[in-house]
Amino acid sequence: MKHASLLAAGLSIQGGLAQVNVPPNFEIGVKWQIIIQNTIDIAAPIQPTDAVVWDLDLYHVARTPGIVDYLRSNNPNAILVCYFNAGLAQTSDCDYDTRWANSGLLGNIYSPDEPEFSDERWVNIKNQTARDWMKQRITLARDFGCDAVDPDNIDGYLNDEDGDNGTGWSLSQDDYVTFVTELATHAHSLTTQQGYTMLIGQKNAPELVEQVGGLLDFAVLEDCKTLNDDEDYTFCSDFQAYIAEGKPVFSIEYPSTLGNQDTGACSATGASDAQYTASCDTTKGNSGFSTVLKIQGGDGELNGCTQYCSGGEPGTGVVVTATDPELDGGECPPEASD
Repeated sequence: MKHASLLAAGLSIQGGLAQVNVPPNFEIGVKWQIIIQNTIDIAAPIQPTDAVVWDLDLYHVARTPGIVDYLRSNNPNAILVCYFNAGLAQTSDCDYDTRWANSGLLGNIYSPDEPEFSDERWVNIKNQTARDWMKQRITLARDFGCDAVDPDNIDGYLNDEDGDNGTGWSLSQDDYVTFVTELATHAHSLTTQQGYTMLIGQKNAPELVEQVGGLLDFAVLEDCKTLNDDEDYTFCSDFQAYIAEGKPVFSIEYPSTLGNQDTGACSATGASDAQYTASCDTTKGNSGFSTVLKIQGGDGELNGCTQYCSGGEPGTGVVVTATDPELDGGECPPEASD
């Protein structure tokens, strides 16, 4: 009977995707936290205690396997989403030297205008070996206790528009649809340690919602209101398709007044009143989203400093999740490198 009830929970969320068995607490509006700059400090008290969904870097989890027990000791029903770079390979990846470095599958660096990302290069996702290696990252995530994956940089086609070949591979939207579809099929073929289907999300790339939104289980958006951009281009509303299907959307806004980019230190009262209000406004196509405010840039980016939209009140909801940078460069376990 237990398995039947769990399956019913999955069916109620996923609609026509009957094969996907979703944890019942993975729902619209669920509280979340994302930490991918440094490894969370598993020796410190967990903050926030009421976050259900945690989005952490896959290779931080691989290097520090105690993370899973740490999260579940606070909440046995915690859901661990493991972030990985699906569109690029970077030198800090555990499988970089053993697979990617001399594979001939790496193209141009992420962005010539952003030297801090010079260690990341676009992957030839049209190549089956490259796709298989990315699928193996999903299997690795399952093996280390992750419940879902957050595959980043599935929008390399933006670099290749209008004849530009920014990735080095002349990639199109259709190429990424094929890629994401294959990743989703693989993820959904796996069963997590908690007994559910391995879930997979969409990271940004609003142009792909119509093609892949029905296949994926959630979305993670950055700056969908484009509060920090000169262009008046918002894409929050594109992801209401997920909300309509009962799938959570996790949103990140980057108010510049939240904290110090260089040190990652949080302002005690969070973002300025004006920036808090703009970030937490739910009338911009983002109704139903689970939103966190984070620092953008430097050592503070997507690190411990966080503010939640608590009751619509500026100056509230500031939380600092402890991180330990010394854990970042730990030895990779063999299974993460092979």
